[in-house]
Amino acid sequence: MKNKNIITIETSLGRIFITILKNNQIFSKSSNSSRSIEQELNMIIDQVMIKAGLKFNEIDLILVSLGPGSFTGIRIGISAAKAIAVCTGAKILGFSNFDSIYSQFLINKENFISKNIGVLIKGPGNEFFKKEIIKNKPKKKNYLITSQELISEKHNKNIFFVGHFINTFKFKNYFFCLPEKNGYFKLVNKIKENFKKIKFEEPMPIYVKEHYAKKK
Repeated sequence: MKNKNIITIETSLGRIFITILKNNQIFSKSSNSSRSIEQELNMIIDQVMIKAGLKFNEIDLILVSLGPGSFTGIRIGISAAKAIAVCTGAKILGFSNFDSIYSQFLINKENFISKNIGVLIKGPGNEFFKKEIIKNKPKKKNYLITSQELISEKHNKNIFFVGHFINTFKFKNYFFCLPEKNGYFKLVNKIKENFKKIKFEEPMPIYVKEHYAKKK
């Protein structure tokens, strides 16, 4: 997969972040606006498309964040990706916020040496979504954990935490890392390398903890 036009949509980390990769050039725009996320998302996508000089029918692949993170943001991002796919015929591929944060971390901490990484994403209340990455290989299981548990020695020992929020909880060995355009560029290149092995399926949200809307 070479020189394809790719758009990435992230709406579940407390912001809207859109990137477009066109002929290995990166164009991006973000917003933390409190306005309607649907209206803001459409406007930002249009602005980045104009900036990149790209038409919707020229999009080849849509990458959309599946979470974990904001329940509303996840749903809106996936809906926008599906709408673009219907109009353009482009394929959709979901990615996790764990992957995008970790990709950015590898860029920001290029010479960092650690066997155990814990990627944290802020969840409801005092809870956090957590994924462990051991020797650059992510474990299959995702966890939901409280701030009290993270602060304890049991969960801090030999683990370097990476997350997208300000560390007001005084976690040990914590590094702030919010995905930027170069992180998405790294993520996209990784996808390109394994493109032939990818199975395109219906994008399903990563909630980790079942949302109340699904409960009877």
